[in-house]
Amino acid sequence: MMNDLFALGISDFELTALCKLLLASVCGGVIGLERELRGRPAGLKTFSLVCVGAALVMITNDYIYTYVSPGEGDITRMAAQVISGIGFLGAGSIMVTGHKQVMGLTTAASLWVTAALGIAIGSGFYAGGLIGLAIVCISSVGFRYIDRFISERSRQIKIYVEGIDEEFMLRLEQYLSTHHIRVLSFQRQSENKWYDSDVCAMLELDQGKRKLHKTLLENIRNLEGFRYVEELD
Repeated sequence: MMNDLFALGISDFELTALCKLLLASVCGGVIGLERELRGRPAGLKTFSLVCVGAALVMITNDYIYTYVSPGEGDITRMAAQVISGIGFLGAGSIMVTGHKQVMGLTTAASLWVTAALGIAIGSGFYAGGLIGLAIVCISSVGFRYIDRFISERSRQIKIYVEGIDEEFMLRLEQYLSTHHIRVLSFQRQSENKWYDSDVCAMLELDQGKRKLHKTLLENIRNLEGFRYVEELD
């Protein structure tokens, strides 16, 4: 196989470049797959392209430094431009939902680290790229469960709640007062309601001690006049 490639006129540099780009595509795709499965705006193809693009920049940088202008110029300049330039993709993946939730920060960070992996692979630092890939994958899965465990039991909780009338809000306030749940903030909402006549609000609450959030949400669902409740990140 190798002899066939050399017979086609493929140089050592080009063969190495091919291997680097294939590895970058796989590494970027692995990270993007996790985002794809979670329904995030940037998925497998986006991450693969980012990693391949970053690797290609480093390969081109190496080619220029080796063949076009041997030993001249700053070999790190193009890598620096990749790191700063990836910001526009990260910014595009961050959005604010109708409930004023900021989403996409993890996707933006993943895009940035994927570009870094591409730079490592493109510069020939294969061990760094593969170790980085392993750490990113392990931390993405592991920290997700740790974060969920902690957030589900934290004292503070932010919710979006909707009821059929003002009486529901009074019942909600009475419930919170009875169970010594302090209201840190209360903001009325007029958008994204199930029905125009509904009343809805975003509340930030302090339960006083660590409790399962799902218990509070279930108790709110049992209030008369309840329509909808959602925990906000």
